[in-house]
Amino acid sequence: LYIMAGMFKRDKRSNEAGLKYFLLGAFSTGFLLYGIALIYGIAGTTQLDELRRANPQYDVLFYPALALLLIGFFFKIAAFPFHSWTPDVYTGTPTPFAGFMATASKLAAFASLSLILVRLLPFGDERTTH
Repeated sequence: LYIMAGMFKRDKRSNEAGLKYFLLGAFSTGFLLYGIALIYGIAGTTQLDELRRANPQYDVLFYPALALLLIGFFFKIAAFPFHSWTPDVYTGTPTPFAGFMATASKLAAFASLSLILVRLLPFGDERTTH
């Protein structure tokens, strides 16, 4: 996707789009990885089912780690406070590539985020019958 954003090397807008998308990806990956590292440090695993069994929500660092994880995902899906450079990237990117970037990357990020939130957050115990 970074190559798609800066596809036209001689166009200044395309170069700017590629650089901004790279920086946006670097920031989001930094937050995401730091959140994952903190969760790993708390629970000793990154397997979602094992994390749920370990009850990491009772640790002091779990919610800051979850916040960092969410910030990383919100950068990836260009949610409200983290969307500032996304329009600039799409403006400098050729239209078919911008459409692909706007749908494929967001779809993957939403799928990953929903998987993590459903399996990690304590919405209730699935062993309980109603």
